[in-house]
Amino acid sequence: SSSSSSSSSSSNRFQTRRPNPASGALTLRRSLGISRHPDPLVPDEDRSLNTRADDDDVDDDDVDDDGEGTLTSLGSGKRKKALVTADDLELADVWDQSGDDDDDDDDDDDGEYRDIFGDVFASSSKSSLSKLSLVKDEVELSPLARQNLKFEEIHRELDKRKGRLWEDSWVITEDEWTSTDTVDDMEDWNPNLATRKSLESVKVFDGGVPTLNQLSALPLPPQPPPHPGHGTPAIHAKHRKLHVRTRLRTAIQLAIHDDLLRILQMTEWRQKQEKVDELFEGIEEKVREREPILAKLPEFGELVERGLEDVLEMVQARMKGVGKKSEGEVRETTDSEVETNEEPTDRERLVDVMNVRGEPVVPIFMDLAAAAKQRSDTLSEFFSRSNEAGVPNLVYPLNVHHNEGVGRMVEEWELAANKETKRIMMREAIKDVAEKIVEATEGSDKGAARVMVVGKRGVGKTAALAGIVASARVSGHIVAYFPDGDRLRRYGYYVEPSSHREGLFDLPEIAKEFCTELSAAHGSDVGSMTASKERMQKFLTDGQIDRVFRRRDEASDGDASDAATEISLDKLLEIGSGSTSLSSGCYCAVIDVLMNQTEKPFTVAMDEFNCYYDHGHYTHMDFDPTAYTFMPLNKITIFKPFLEAMGLYPSVAGTNIVDESEGDTLMKWGSVIVAISDSKAVKTEFDNALVASARALAKTERSPVHVVDVRRFNPLEVQHILYNYEVTGVGRLRFDRGDTALNPEEVAYLRMVSGGLGQPLLNACMLP
Repeated sequence: SSSSSSSSSSSNRFQTRRPNPASGALTLRRSLGISRHPDPLVPDEDRSLNTRADDDDVDDDDVDDDGEGTLTSLGSGKRKKALVTADDLELADVWDQSGDDDDDDDDDDDGEYRDIFGDVFASSSKSSLSKLSLVKDEVELSPLARQNLKFEEIHRELDKRKGRLWEDSWVITEDEWTSTDTVDDMEDWNPNLATRKSLESVKVFDGGVPTLNQLSALPLPPQPPPHPGHGTPAIHAKHRKLHVRTRLRTAIQLAIHDDLLRILQMTEWRQKQEKVDELFEGIEEKVREREPILAKLPEFGELVERGLEDVLEMVQARMKGVGKKSEGEVRETTDSEVETNEEPTDRERLVDVMNVRGEPVVPIFMDLAAAAKQRSDTLSEFFSRSNEAGVPNLVYPLNVHHNEGVGRMVEEWELAANKETKRIMMREAIKDVAEKIVEATEGSDKGAARVMVVGKRGVGKTAALAGIVASARVSGHIVAYFPDGDRLRRYGYYVEPSSHREGLFDLPEIAKEFCTELSAAHGSDVGSMTASKERMQKFLTDGQIDRVFRRRDEASDGDASDAATEISLDKLLEIGSGSTSLSSGCYCAVIDVLMNQTEKPFTVAMDEFNCYYDHGHYTHMDFDPTAYTFMPLNKITIFKPFLEAMGLYPSVAGTNIVDESEGDTLMKWGSVIVAISDSKAVKTEFDNALVASARALAKTERSPVHVVDVRRFNPLEVQHILYNYEVTGVGRLRFDRGDTALNPEEVAYLRMVSGGLGQPLLNACMLP
């Protein structure tokens, strides 16, 4: 009967069958997330092939005395016992509930359950159920005991499989269900929960936040190349070639290290030349042993020969004191390293042109909270505090609230258990921006820099801009920081024509906000600067100027020290923050003074800069009688000086923004740093046109626009971010005691699912 059933099922293999009630097991297996296949990584002798051919080969003759079936492996006549999988155990419970185990067998196809992957189980065939003997024990057990036994076997079988996510960490055990513990009984986080490896690996800058000079000189890991799928395959290919050359030069240096030391000790030129010739004769085989993968390159021999020449030239350059660099791989040497009669330890440094034995370059974090404490003698009292949400005032007015903040940089600070530290990873992109500012502002010839920060969504543009703002303020710059360009271009409350400047318009409420922010952050820095009546007449009417001086006199109780023809900028900001009708003129007058002075460097930082070039949101009948046309933002007085200072007029934009500037609009001493945002509803065509206009101005000799690309995290940066998450107590790394950060497979998985981007990486670290 069993043989005829097997032959019948084989002949009707591809016929459609109506499944029996046990087919509900398929849905049940899917809901539990159990694989229907054994692990493919398990050796063949330990697992079933799980194919229809295997099942067809099982008949009554292949059943042992103890009831377990056997399978014949491919290519041999040896019979092996079938592996009991979690799927079999799951089906066993379903069939036990169906009550059809002891029915008579028949040839009807309706009494047979066919797995979609080829497994056929006859509901009445004892041979098909015999391999489920672990569940069908002769000892009568309670339903709960049988269920626990089945689950134990399932988990035991799953634990043998390799890979990831075979266990459901959200499963609530019986002990957890019956536990009476509350939230108050949970263990409190403390820094001692972090592993020693994480504590030693995370490097925080001494002093909290570096100055721009210090930041531009920090050794930081290089950025990875842009993804070839983002439209720049040539840059990626160039990086790969450089990577191959670096690997070969490193292998060459390690292969010739001892020989090179002996050559340096020789005095006769002929002996040195003979040894160098011997190096060229045997170097290819030595490098082939160290780099077997690169050895398969068709031009491997030529690459090795050129690499050896480069290494020898770099050693020779160090001996002469030239300090030759090759694609940034070799650092300059000091005078103590270039003497020809050096000690053996100095010779070691001399031949280490690839910095193999040098200290590895690792990411460094700036700590805004630590800077507020350690630099309290140089920072103002305002910058030594934090706001109610815990955001340090060094990045004021950056806020946490989703309607007022930008990006998700501060979200990490909110989620961290350690509230005493606010860290930002310093990356090569931040260093590049600092270098451009230092080049333009340092030295006797004071100037200004224009920098645009670009990059994909979530790579850390907001964090880069916030880090530059903090570093600039520590360096003594006066910083006007606008972190929420999307809000400013939309929600200005109302717009009105400028009372003194024809064709321009004011946003009085936003101007009041700007006056308040600049006064709170840098009121003490601008107190020594003054605005004359003549300068104020460019932005205010005579009546408004009289009101300004009258209010100043009322606030100072007629102090005789106050001049009658000029007013300090801090008082001008205070007056503007308290008057809607005077706010726009006061703020514009202060900005005009700051952009034309050389007493202190003035830096403007604008995030979400592409939003200013999107479709407009402000209209007025004085601009368009029909009120159908939206005005470009360079028609609004408080935005006009910054947009003209940046000087970008793309060919495609949401509004008709044109160059109407007169003369030099860039500040005399300082910088303008802007960053675009991919998280806002701005047309991609506008973003591309804006970046293209910036790259076009990068070639100008006078005040070029430097475009800095923030790229995804490299593997080393991802590793150190996870170390920092564990140290500060973020997400599931808070209590895992190194299970994530110290597991290379877990780190590689998080880097894969996040794509090396900051926001997805934070998301992946929140859930187990």
